[in-house]
Amino acid sequence: MEPTVEILFNYLRNVVYNPSDAVLEVDKLPKDFQEFGTGLKYFAECVMETKGLAQALSIGDLSVLLPARGNELAAPLKSLHASLRHLTWQAQQIAQGDYNQRIDFMGEFSYSFNKMVQQLAERRQKLEDKIEQIQKKKESLEQSNHLLTTLMHHVPQQIIVIERDTHEILLMNNIAVNEVNSDVNYLENMIKMISSHKDLDNGREVDITYVVGETERYFMVKTYFLEWNNSNAEILVISDVSATKCQIKTLEVHAYRDSLTQLYNRTFGMLTLDSWLFDEKKFVLIFADLDKLKFVNDEFGHNEGDEYIKNAARHLKTFSSDAVVCRIGGDEYMLLASDISYHDANERMKKISYNLQNDEYQKNKEYSYSISYGIVEVKETLLASDILSIADERMYECKKMRRKNRQD
Repeated sequence: MEPTVEILFNYLRNVVYNPSDAVLEVDKLPKDFQEFGTGLKYFAECVMETKGLAQALSIGDLSVLLPARGNELAAPLKSLHASLRHLTWQAQQIAQGDYNQRIDFMGEFSYSFNKMVQQLAERRQKLEDKIEQIQKKKESLEQSNHLLTTLMHHVPQQIIVIERDTHEILLMNNIAVNEVNSDVNYLENMIKMISSHKDLDNGREVDITYVVGETERYFMVKTYFLEWNNSNAEILVISDVSATKCQIKTLEVHAYRDSLTQLYNRTFGMLTLDSWLFDEKKFVLIFADLDKLKFVNDEFGHNEGDEYIKNAARHLKTFSSDAVVCRIGGDEYMLLASDISYHDANERMKKISYNLQNDEYQKNKEYSYSISYGIVEVKETLLASDILSIADERMYECKKMRRKNRQD
């Protein structure tokens, strides 16, 4: 008796907790239990069918295969399944605008559902009333648009309205028409340059440099996206800022250039150094110092000293075309050059030093040119003050070595 009870108990436990292992071989039970086992299997099948239906309903799966008619355990769930299918159909009808749908079989949910449908119907009515109001304003807006179109022909900016996809011109004010007429490629080139800006956004300003031949012009452009006569349009508001830009460039020359050598000055050099450090560039910084400039000034006059300074600057500019060469003091220079090794930078400075010592201006002079320098290769994050300190120390080591060599 006890083994049979254990088999039946294990079977029922698997039915509940591990249905895939729920197997009962009735013909292996004692004959007195076989009829009971058959009934138990049917009961278990009903339980598993009911459980499957309940699981499907719990996740909203209404396409599940329903249990057989004889499964009375599943009858309430089958009824719920039918109600949910009808509720789904009602929701679909509401989504299509039928706000007459109501439910009365789900207690508090019915109240909330019916209230929601009523609110949707009220909102639709409000929207319809709003549409009617908008329609009444349409004629007034059309008159306003006509007025704005007239006024835009008198503003100093170019205003061009284009279709966003085809770039078809929808409208231009008079100043834009004059610009397009004077340069047939103007609009096409402007659109290409404006489109090339990845950060372009509605209402955002971008700066455009427009070059025709040797003439360089500067524009500030704002773009606005909107619907225009049922088209996706883009409005270009173009301001010619060439005169202002030229004034700024002139001011920058005075602000960032050394008046004697026309090299960059200390301010520009420090700004560039900070910028390169922020961008984590790999570069070399070179500190250079003229030897015996005070001696030349004292013995031969400051005009001669100025020639020394200018000739040194001319040679330092030969370091590379993209190097930033600055005069940061009376006899001090700083060079910033990216993507170059310490070794290559040192070789170039040796060549510059040699060329300076053999400068044509030195012929028949009672003194000689020479330059001391220190190089720092920046490969990792350092403070600007640390880099400058290291370069300064190396430059003075170079100067000491030169003095020692002259004494020897």
